[in-house]
Amino acid sequence: MDLTQEHWWSISLNLKLRESHGDAFQDFFSAIMEKMHGDDFVRVRAFGQLGDKGCDGYLLSSGQLFQCYGALNGDKNKVKTLVGKMKEDFEKSKLQLSSIMTEWYMVHNLVDGLPVEAILVIKSLEEENPSIKFGFIGKEGVAARIAGLDESDKVQLLGPAATNADSLDFQLEELRDLVKNFVAVYSNGEPILENIDPVPVDKLDANNLPNHWHALISAGWKNAHIVSKYLGDHTDPLIGANTAEMFNHRYSYLKAQHLSPELIMDSLYEYVTGIGTVSPARQVAAQALLAHFFESCDIFENIHRELI
Repeated sequence: MDLTQEHWWSISLNLKLRESHGDAFQDFFSAIMEKMHGDDFVRVRAFGQLGDKGCDGYLLSSGQLFQCYGALNGDKNKVKTLVGKMKEDFEKSKLQLSSIMTEWYMVHNLVDGLPVEAILVIKSLEEENPSIKFGFIGKEGVAARIAGLDESDKVQLLGPAATNADSLDFQLEELRDLVKNFVAVYSNGEPILENIDPVPVDKLDANNLPNHWHALISAGWKNAHIVSKYLGDHTDPLIGANTAEMFNHRYSYLKAQHLSPELIMDSLYEYVTGIGTVSPARQVAAQALLAHFFESCDIFENIHRELI
């Protein structure tokens, strides 16, 4: 396993969290805990009118009780729904499971963070129930649990992840598919790595990209010249301009929603690859395509323009 794989899994986890809601999110968290703790973790589901008593999962050895809140598309705007669920679920577990509960955790998929109202609720519950430990488990907590798993477990949970070696075996057919299956100019030659300018670090820093995207865009530049050649040599002379316009419009749309740079990059990546499991070869092609349009200023801001 190399650091490049970890970067790709960070992106896969972000997308997985945003797209898993309701029972799907609960199942995802339970799968992680089962791989981490084995039979010590008990997956809980409702049985008819008996319900789940406010418990979605339980750790036998520690008495930790987990309640999951998987919002659709990571929607943090339904504050009333979130805090209402927190209060309601805890009261259920306190009433019916107090003899086995020593800790209570709200597990959520709000990758951009929680509303402050959720903090106020959990602090209130702490004051009212001093014998019970409370906490949240969000993206960082889920990521930390996955980080300790074997590579095979990570693949099962998040799909395959490209390695640094994969980036040296660029698949032109993947690029062709990523630009709408237009006719490609295919070359069997080895990638030319000499005289390749790096992605401007000041632009990466100015746009406040997270570390994993910073690294992937920088590394993707070694294949970005293949994208340039493919677009420039295409039988449709407008393919380069049309693809650039597509990226620019999509970026502008995402930016107008006031998304974080990380979520914008995640969304652009998924816009290129489609939803679902992505092969390492396609990840590398998408990486090169995003690096090409990042450097050419069709996505994100040009640092020099910002300073004018």
